[in-house]
Amino acid sequence: MADYKSAYSDISKDYIENLVPSSSLEQERYDRSKVREANNNENWIKQKVNLNEIVDQFIPENGDVVTQRTEGGVKYNFEGSRYIVRCDKVAGYLRIYDKKEKSYCLLDGTLSKNPEKTHFKIKRREEM
Repeated sequence: MADYKSAYSDISKDYIENLVPSSSLEQERYDRSKVREANNNENWIKQKVNLNEIVDQFIPENGDVVTQRTEGGVKYNFEGSRYIVRCDKVAGYLRIYDKKEKSYCLLDGTLSKNPEKTHFKIKRREEM
């Protein structure tokens, strides 16, 4: 199992400590993310997940290359041929996007339009 959590944590820390303080646009993105977290964290923590396990599950190493990139400031993606695991660098949640079906999904891969069920809190290192 690869350690995707380390890459995510390093990128998140750098974003929060270095980029946010130096950019008004990034500060606005950061603030919006913190508002989302405050409004939704109670639901998200009901479904805590291990980032490494999720990436391994949805982007298996059977020839699928995992691309890691930043999207729109606060998002950090792990992308394979079919799925994108979209992680919020500020609020610490992820969503799993099925590119083929153009929809978010549950932990078992079932498609869902219910955002309360498709947001998952990323476990801290000590919880993994």
